[in-house]
Amino acid sequence: MRRVSYFTAVRIYSAVEVCIFTSLVVVAIGGFSERAELVLGWTHGVGWLALCVAVAVGCRRGVFPWPLLAATVSPLGPVGSTAGLEYLARRGAVPRRVA
Repeated sequence: MRRVSYFTAVRIYSAVEVCIFTSLVVVAIGGFSERAELVLGWTHGVGWLALCVAVAVGCRRGVFPWPLLAATVSPLGPVGSTAGLEYLARRGAVPRRVA
C-alpha cells in the first residue's frame, strides 16, 4: 500500500469536510430533519476544528503557506481551505515528501 503525503491527506479531508458542510446547509435550508441537522452540525463543527489543527500543523511543518490557515479559519471554513489547497495543487506548490 502506497503512503499518502500530508498535503494529499489534508486535501482529501478538506474535500470531505466541504461535503459535510454542504449537506448541513441543504438540510438546514430545506428543513428536512432536525436530527440530521444536529448530527451534521456537530460533525461539521468538530471536523472543522480538526481541519484547522491539521492545516496549522502543516503550516508549522512548512507543508502549507500561512495564508492557507487564514483561509481555513475564515468564515469560509472548509470552502476556503479547499479552494486554497486546490490552488496550491494546481500551481505546483505541492511538496513531494511523504508524511
